[in-house]
Amino acid sequence: MTDFLYCKDFSKMSKRLKASNYINSTRNPNREKTFINKINGQRFIINDVQIMKYKRNKLITSFLKKYISNSKYTMIEIGVDFNSTKHISNILFKLKRQLKKIGITVLGYVWLVDRGEYGGMHFHLVLAIEKINIKGKKLPKEFKLKFKGTRIHSAMVTNKPRLMNYLLKKEIYYIGKRKRVYGKSRKFL
Repeated sequence: MTDFLYCKDFSKMSKRLKASNYINSTRNPNREKTFINKINGQRFIINDVQIMKYKRNKLITSFLKKYISNSKYTMIEIGVDFNSTKHISNILFKLKRQLKKIGITVLGYVWLVDRGEYGGMHFHLVLAIEKINIKGKKLPKEFKLKFKGTRIHSAMVTNKPRLMNYLLKKEIYYIGKRKRVYGKSRKFL
């Protein structure tokens, strides 16, 4: 059990650190929080980026543990480049509309922002749907999206634990003030 003691802003300590978050770069901490362990009286300090990463990883883990069964659920991973859209809601709206046409409901989803090898920013969106039997390994055409003329990558998740480890290792990026860098569906059905 822990208790919160106090919070200290980095921006009051140095003006140089205040302007350290640049768009499309790894997020730098703005403040640190001090907690005390009730049992042994030890203090520990964590920063706001570590808290964000912990919450994001907890969300991803709970999502993937709920839909880990290959016999009940199918997962689809979709990669969306920032050149297509900077709002994941546009992609979700279009995808849900196309899936509704073939009678598939989205049980839940998680998404996060990532930076590629060459510096391009993109979204990782992972959907969980009820098990679908597909002949071969090709996705139905409803999963093959185009947004503003640009093709969007989509593929079935074959190794769920490997995907989970891949997403948990990702850094937290700064894409602008008050911009979310991860999210989930309202509830997991």
